[in-house]
Amino acid sequence: MRKYLILYTILIILLAIPIGYYYRAVIAPNKALISNLITAMAILTIFPSMIQLKTEGFVKSFKDWKFIIIYLIYGYVLFPVLAMALSPTLGDPQVGVSFVAGNAVPASSASLGYVLIVRGNLELATALVLIAIIIGIPLIPLIIKSYANIASVPVPIESIVTSLVEVLIVPLLVGQTIRYIILKKKGRKYVDEYLKDPLSLWTMLAVLTLIFLLVFSQAAKIISDPLVAVKVIVYQAIAIIGVFGMTLAISKALHIKYEDHQAVAILSVGKNESIAAAIITSALGPQAAIAPALIPTIQPVIIISYIHAENWVRKFLG
Repeated sequence: MRKYLILYTILIILLAIPIGYYYRAVIAPNKALISNLITAMAILTIFPSMIQLKTEGFVKSFKDWKFIIIYLIYGYVLFPVLAMALSPTLGDPQVGVSFVAGNAVPASSASLGYVLIVRGNLELATALVLIAIIIGIPLIPLIIKSYANIASVPVPIESIVTSLVEVLIVPLLVGQTIRYIILKKKGRKYVDEYLKDPLSLWTMLAVLTLIFLLVFSQAAKIISDPLVAVKVIVYQAIAIIGVFGMTLAISKALHIKYEDHQAVAILSVGKNESIAAAIITSALGPQAAIAPALIPTIQPVIIISYIHAENWVRKFLG
């Protein structure tokens, strides 16, 4: 299923648009229900990765402070600044806020898989995911609120913080508790090998369901103004390619090893749109979460294309 995940994503979107448009009269009075369903599905999407997350060697990775700082700059400064620069041209200010949110969230669990594929520093990558979650709790609301103020969109910061706790902190604590219990009873091999495939399937099915709900709730907007959808996808492609290019240039200049570069670069661009969807849905309603719904159609395509350039990247970095 992972092999054709991009194709499934596109098919789900193409299915959700006509169905959502047909039921647009039903969607309008049921925004609260749809919002709750999206939040619940976002939690289900993230939860398996929190069980798989290997936190046992987390403390040792703090020695890599240089990479941690670079990663945080890429993820919480560069990406949000690019998104803020592009968002005003999306037309609808709420869509602009959702685009900024989609570029201010930490990496997805799939990013760790990408790092593994290109033989990057997986220990560093795991540490960066955890650090991004911890740092993101105060930073993400600040970034979103800052742009919302510029765009004159009222966004309750309490809703953003609550969403982050619901979709990040609670699944992390519960997932790691379950991981610890299984490790004690079944051993590491059972957790890291036997559970890997069912948890991955769970994640992919939850992601597809979440994307369907998001697109379904915004089908009327997409059909009435398809240019907005095209802009979101194109702008995200520009942002990802731009950041990939910058990471390569900086890693070359700072003589960063290939393995460390891949961990930092891939985690920087592999945003977890489930988190963004939950945040925007909670703060503005499902009708505003168009960016988190569409970004998954382009993000993995570019990352996978970058992965295919693995040999060139290795030669470039020397």
